[in-house]
Amino acid sequence: MWYRTALWMSENGHSIGVCCYDWAGKQEKLAQLKDNGAAIFLLPQKKGLFYSKKLRSVLNKVPFENYDLVFVNQGGYKEVVYPPFNELYKRFNKYSLSFHNYDETETLSSSRRASLKAWMENAAINIAAARKVFQFIENKFRFTLSRKEVWVNPITIIYPGNPATYPPLANGNYTWTMLAELDVLRKSQDMLIQVLSSAKWKERNWQFHLYGKGKDEGLLKQLIREKGLSEKVILQGYTNDVRSVLENTHLLFQCTRIDAMPISVVEAMSMARPCVVSKVGDMPYWIEDGKNGFVIDPLTLSAIDNKLEDCWQQKDNWEKLGRNAFEVFQQKYPHHYGKEVASRILSL
Repeated sequence: MWYRTALWMSENGHSIGVCCYDWAGKQEKLAQLKDNGAAIFLLPQKKGLFYSKKLRSVLNKVPFENYDLVFVNQGGYKEVVYPPFNELYKRFNKYSLSFHNYDETETLSSSRRASLKAWMENAAINIAAARKVFQFIENKFRFTLSRKEVWVNPITIIYPGNPATYPPLANGNYTWTMLAELDVLRKSQDMLIQVLSSAKWKERNWQFHLYGKGKDEGLLKQLIREKGLSEKVILQGYTNDVRSVLENTHLLFQCTRIDAMPISVVEAMSMARPCVVSKVGDMPYWIEDGKNGFVIDPLTLSAIDNKLEDCWQQKDNWEKLGRNAFEVFQQKYPHHYGKEVASRILSL
C-alpha cells in the first residue's frame, strides 16, 4: 500500500521520502523510488546489544518535520506502541496510520494501550486493510474511532480488464491452490491435509498445490507423507509469479485461523477464480457462500469436509462462480490503485 502510493506520487511531481527497515527484499522497489527522486532513510535490522540505541539514533536523523504528511505503515496493529516509535508521531506535521492485521489472542499493557490510543487519536486518518481490524481494536481496547477508513491492499498483478479464461484439467485433475506462509497455527494447512486424507478424497481427481515458505514446512512434508498424499498435495515453495499460478488454478483455498484480508483471495477473484475461505477477517465480505465461492464456518475438520463436499458437488459450476468473483472484485477494488489512494492522502 505505501509503496504503490509513494511510487505514483514520486512519478507525479511530489517530493517523497521513504523510511523503512534495511531488508534485502525491498532493494528493487527502493531503487525505483530513488530513481524517481525519493529520499531513502534505512533503519538498521535488529542485531547486537545496542540495537535500540542505534535505531533511535538513526530515527532522530530522519527529517520527518520537513514533510507535510507521513504515511505510517504497520504490518500488524501495534508496532508503533514500542520504543522508540511510541511517541514518534509528535514529530509529524500530519500523518495517517495503517493497520494490516490483528490477533485476538494478544493483550497490551496499560502504557502501550495508551500509546496506541494517542497514535490513533492524533492521526489525520486511520487506515485498515480489513473492517475486522477496527472491530477488533474497538472491542478489545474499548476505543471509539471516528477518523477511520478501510483500504484494500494492492494486488501484485496488473489490473485485469476482463476475467481470465478458465483452465482445462491438468492431466485429468482439477488444480487447487493455496498461497500462504507455511504456518499451521495461522494458516491451518494441516487441517486441510487431514481432511483430504480420507478415502473418498483420495479417489477423486484433484491435486493441491501449496505455495509458500515458513517454519512448518518440515511438519507439512511429514504429514503429507504419513497421510499417503505425496501424489496429491504438493509443496511448491515460494513463487512471485502469482498470475501464472492462478491462470492454471481451478479453486483457491484460504481456510485460515488468523487473517485480515489475504491479498491472495483478492488476486484470485481478479483472475475469476472461486475461493474456499474461512469466516475470518474480511473474507466473508468478499466471498458469499455459494454465489462466488465457499465459506467454511466454523473451522473444524467436520465443517471443512462438509463444505468441500458441497463445493465438489458444484465443480461444474466453478467457472461461473469465478466470473461472479471477478464482478465483485471490480466493484470493490480501485481501478487505478496508486492514483486513487494518493488522491485520498492528498485530500487529508
